[in-house]
Amino acid sequence: MSQLDERARVLEEWFRLPESRRRHPTDVIAFAYRLLQDRPDLFGAATSHENVVAWLLPHLAVDGVWGSPS
Repeated sequence: MSQLDERARVLEEWFRLPESRRRHPTDVIAFAYRLLQDRPDLFGAATSHENVVAWLLPHLAVDGVWGSPS
């Protein structure tokens, strides 16, 4: 599986979460860790926790960049 396919599957899993669980950077870190532990079949050997976090950070459900929800 290519890294683009991996990224698409990770984002698909991410957006299945309720918005309330996609608001903070710590949500991204916890989700990435849990996904790597629970679903290693989604990833190739070269994919790391840092890759998954980098893919997800731009998709935080907050108002503004790194801001807190209104």
